[in-house]
Amino acid sequence: MTPIKQEIKQYRETWLERVNLDLERLISKANRDKKMLKHMAYHYMARNKICNMRIRKLNARLRRALEVKKEKDRLKMLDEASMSCQSN
Repeated sequence: MTPIKQEIKQYRETWLERVNLDLERLISKANRDKKMLKHMAYHYMARNKICNMRIRKLNARLRRALEVKKEKDRLKMLDEASMSCQSN
């Protein structure tokens, strides 16, 4: 081999080594990011579940409060109706 060809071959090998190192670094970074995204997905899924439970609980409380209010209004109307009948 001529010295120029040897130099080109050596340059190519060092270039390939640098590219391999860079790719390994990128792969490890992608793996870290994937792990982080997996953790974040789990975290937000759990958080979403908790929020949905709170919403269901608050809706139930609201439903009960509205039922009590309706019952009070109904009793009040009956009371007023009976008072007006008694006054006639």
